[in-house]
Amino acid sequence: MSANALEIENTNVYNEGRSYSAVRSFCRFALWAYFRNCHVSVHDSVPTHSPMLVAGNHLNMVLDPAVLIVTMPHNRQLHFWALARFFKIPIIGRIFTAVGVLPVDTKTRSNAKLFESTVDCLGQDQAVAVFPEGTSYTAPHHLPFKDGLSWAAYEFLAQQHQRRQRGEPAPHSSITILPVGITYTTKDKWRSDVIVRYSETIQVGEQDRIQFAEDPKATVKQLTTRITESIESATINAPDWDTDNAMATARSILFGHRNGIQLNSYVKISQSLINILHPLMIPKLTELANLKARLLSFSRTTKLLQLSDQDIAVYQKQKITITAATLRLLRISLKLLIELPLFLPGIIIHSPVYLLGKAAESVEKFTESIAQDKIALALGLLIPLYSTLFYQIWRWMRFSFGGFLLGTFLIPTFVRYHMAMLDKRYDLLKELVAAWRIFVALTGGKSQRAEVEEAVELRKWCAANLKNMLLMLKDQGNEDAAYLIDQAQTFFQDGVAPAMD
Repeated sequence: MSANALEIENTNVYNEGRSYSAVRSFCRFALWAYFRNCHVSVHDSVPTHSPMLVAGNHLNMVLDPAVLIVTMPHNRQLHFWALARFFKIPIIGRIFTAVGVLPVDTKTRSNAKLFESTVDCLGQDQAVAVFPEGTSYTAPHHLPFKDGLSWAAYEFLAQQHQRRQRGEPAPHSSITILPVGITYTTKDKWRSDVIVRYSETIQVGEQDRIQFAEDPKATVKQLTTRITESIESATINAPDWDTDNAMATARSILFGHRNGIQLNSYVKISQSLINILHPLMIPKLTELANLKARLLSFSRTTKLLQLSDQDIAVYQKQKITITAATLRLLRISLKLLIELPLFLPGIIIHSPVYLLGKAAESVEKFTESIAQDKIALALGLLIPLYSTLFYQIWRWMRFSFGGFLLGTFLIPTFVRYHMAMLDKRYDLLKELVAAWRIFVALTGGKSQRAEVEEAVELRKWCAANLKNMLLMLKDQGNEDAAYLIDQAQTFFQDGVAPAMD
């Protein structure tokens, strides 16, 4: 099953509280406003009603729980862990309890005490979500997974077994673990995309419990390894930043604009390129080391020029001249000017939100916190902003009932209209900025012009040699290369360009 733009199945399975329903609605609105697309795939094995532990990677602070809450299959309610000491704070404790957060006492040495609330929750056929890495991060690969989730699974089965031995009701002899991979195309950028993959479930049953009773630590480690491998297969993991950056550059060259790659293929395409550019592949192919170095050089060059790969690609098939750059700048400016009246009111009204979000991006030190900062600041401004707009409409209608209905209708309509108009014009604005930078570089003197021309030539070299490399690897039986060639048909349709010295 897949869904774009947050079109998720909406079927309630459990009777959840109003507080959790409100949190889900809030998260749905936040994700709809922040992301351009949300692609969700769900394996058929995900149960609708049974005790379940959900294990996810943790790239993006509070956005990760929000993504799980909104996209959870069958709309099942999720319960998250929080330190028990937070529940002693009256207001926070009430809020956490109302939305189903579970206290975890990390100071105790007893697993029964540590997972008491978790076991009780699972015993009521509920789903508990855990991030085994323990913290959010920004790295080219996932962090080591901790064993807490695995211990919780076996503690639940052990207590169910003990209850049956005492003759007490304990219907569960197995528990489901659902690995989920969350991938952000650019996690700190507004109007980027998110990909969520709910993988095949892992069933932990009676035989596993018996093995756990005989050797707890080894059995727990085995389960953690299975969970890790499943999440790895659903996410993008590079050995280092150089490989990750080279992959991103190669991906852009192969597939071009953001619409050139389908979100359901994004993870596999990225990981296939990482596998090819992996340091372990370098000793086998000396040409690969040169290609990777040039890809990284091109990536650094575009960052210094404050341009994207696609800005440079415009001039790959045509001579780069001041005339061409001027005409492109004028064409984009005219197009944006014609469409300006359609979205200018929304831009003006929302400008404080956009400016504050940009400021938050420059101030926040941790990449994994930028998105949550932007959303928090935006919502903090939007509530009084929309309230003021509603009040002005109602006041203009002399506080009549009709004015109240008009305001209630116009505000949501205005928000939807603004979001519908935004993406295409936002992309156009970025094109305009890039066209202006290229124009300035070409008219700013020989050195600046030479930098752009060198970037164009470097991209040509990378494109030509990337083609040759993938075709050669395919002939050698490399499955990753074969997959990439099959996916990048547009790139390969003109044949192989001659490699440049």
